[in-house]
Amino acid sequence: MKACAPKDHLHFPNEVQLQEAREAAFAQTMDLVFERHPFYRERLANLKLKRADFRTLADLQRLPLTTKAEYMATPQRFVLENEGLPLEMQTVWDTMYTTGSTSGRPTPFVSTSYDFFNILELQRNMLLLRGVTQQDTIANLFPITPTPHGAWIRVLHAAASLNVPVISAMPGNPSPYFHLGNGLDQVVHLIGNSAATILWGVPSYIQRLVMRAIELKQRWPAVRLVFVTGEALPETARSQMQQALEQVGAKAARISISYGATEMQGGMVECAPGAGLHNPLPTQMLVDVVDAQTGQSLPDGHSGAVVLTHLNRRGTLLLRYALGDFSVRTQVPCPHCGVVTDRLVQTPRRVDAMVKVKGMLIHPEAILTSLDQQLGATPYLLSVRSVAPDQPLSGDRLVLQVEGPRDPERATLLTDQVKQACGVTPEVHFEATGALATSASGWKAKKFVDLRAAH
Repeated sequence: MKACAPKDHLHFPNEVQLQEAREAAFAQTMDLVFERHPFYRERLANLKLKRADFRTLADLQRLPLTTKAEYMATPQRFVLENEGLPLEMQTVWDTMYTTGSTSGRPTPFVSTSYDFFNILELQRNMLLLRGVTQQDTIANLFPITPTPHGAWIRVLHAAASLNVPVISAMPGNPSPYFHLGNGLDQVVHLIGNSAATILWGVPSYIQRLVMRAIELKQRWPAVRLVFVTGEALPETARSQMQQALEQVGAKAARISISYGATEMQGGMVECAPGAGLHNPLPTQMLVDVVDAQTGQSLPDGHSGAVVLTHLNRRGTLLLRYALGDFSVRTQVPCPHCGVVTDRLVQTPRRVDAMVKVKGMLIHPEAILTSLDQQLGATPYLLSVRSVAPDQPLSGDRLVLQVEGPRDPERATLLTDQVKQACGVTPEVHFEATGALATSASGWKAKKFVDLRAAH
């Protein structure tokens, strides 16, 4: 009798197998798109494109990019019409929501039972790429949110996919109708008492937990992996977190970054620091990098807009969907783990709309990148405010709030850094530790907000 493969065995196809699997999945997907996808069926008809125009994945470039604005405007038109399909492809298993939209309402992302089975496989591969074994215990440090986001609930599904235990810390209280949240100290003790080997959450919150654990003289020697997502983690912040972990006894802990999105129902992950962000299920989703102006695919090694295509979904289905970030892709086998998949080898950077402040157009992401390098894991919030909120023609203020004791020298340094990044001089205020914890949007810490009266 042939022995079964171990549950924690990671298997990816080789280059030839991957291309064959992708082409087969793409053919099925395009059949469904022409027959059952309200948005793309109309777009393809307007472009006078027929099914025969999409023979291989290379023909996908005939289709213009799909923007977030298009998806958010009519999310129901991106769900396949599933009548007559097998039961698993008709049944809605769950609906997750993006963190926001231009209307202020989260956007639904629908998964059928068929999709959910594949999501479990995706989550399992994420764990295996990161080195998780069946001897691990995960501490889920994401909060419950008023609308379902993938962060909290998909950790539970990831653990189930590999049959490992998970401890849900349930930090905070997101709603007056929710009464089971735990405070910072409770979560610190929960991690220690559970002997969790993996911490999984938002980096700013994990850093706050570790710093509080140091104050409480807690020891977490069992922690060997820290999974962070939802916020940028520059190398200065990673180094700070590593040093703090050593102080609570987690001397060998490895910090693993992921690049996640609701539209992926998971994230691209590191197998090792510096190895790039791996697509964990390349047979079912394609990550491309394109010229933002023309939409044409760029050769590997060139910086461009990150684009996602679903190759095997029956609920919400997106083709050539611009995620809103720039990065660099490679498809050569990973030198660390050897898998063949799409890898982003440059930290994705957000491409946000420009914001006008004091008559000047500024790029918030450029400022945040500069501040991340300077502040590391220190929580901060950059905001645009009206000088006189009750006056329609009021002037603007750029305000930087930073947690920590008042430090005139540091204030001068930060003022100069922001001015150099955008040309606008900010006001710098120092806040008490934990004061900026309420600046969260769903489960992610928000680092830039526009608070002017007009908004």
